[in-house]
Amino acid sequence: MRLGCLSGVLLGLGVALGVFALTTPWAFHIGDRVTPLGIWTGAGRLRDSSGAVYGLFVELSPYTRYRRRSSYVSSGRGKLPRNRIRGRAEVCTANGTSYVFDLSGEIEGAWLRTDGADMILNLREKGDAKPLRHFSLYGTWQGRELPLDDHKSMFMYIQPGGSLTPTRSYTSPVPEKHAGVTLSWATNADFQGICRSLGRNAH
Repeated sequence: MRLGCLSGVLLGLGVALGVFALTTPWAFHIGDRVTPLGIWTGAGRLRDSSGAVYGLFVELSPYTRYRRRSSYVSSGRGKLPRNRIRGRAEVCTANGTSYVFDLSGEIEGAWLRTDGADMILNLREKGDAKPLRHFSLYGTWQGRELPLDDHKSMFMYIQPGGSLTPTRSYTSPVPEKHAGVTLSWATNADFQGICRSLGRNAH
C-alpha cells in the first residue's frame, strides 16, 4: 500500500514537472545560465538621478498558478508567450538599512531562453503598515544581463536613503527623477558585498 502511494506521488510529480517544462522551458535557461531548479538570483547597483546608489538583490522563478484577476501591466510590445514570475527582492542603502520586498511580475517573449524577452518586476514591501514602499522595474534581457528602469515609479514612495516619500505623488519630489539598474547573476553573499561597499563609500 505504501509503495503504491509513493508511486502515485512520484507519478504526480513527474507529470507536474513535464507540464512545467513544456509551458515554461525558459525557466531552465535564465539569463544565459543553466537553472535546473527554475530559479535565478541576481544583484546590481540601483542608481537614481539624484546620485543615490542602492544595492538590489532579486530571486525570481516562474509562477504558473492560475488566478482570475491580475495586476499585470503589459510592456506594450505585445510579445508572446507571456508568463508570470514571483520571488523576493531586497534593497540596501548606504546608511546600512535594508528593505525586503515581495516580487511579482511578468516575462514576455521568452520560450527556450530569456534573451530578448521583456521583464516587468513589481516590488512591494512586506508588512501591513501603510503606506508601503513599492515600485516597478522594466527592461529587456540582454544575454546574461537584465538592464532595468523604474519609469519614475521609485520616487513616488522612496527618497534617497530609503525613507518614505511624505506624499504619494507623481510630482513629489520631481517627476523627471528616475532610477536604473543592470542585474547580473549573483548570490546573496555578492549582494551583501555590494551593501558593504555602499557603506564604505558613504564615509
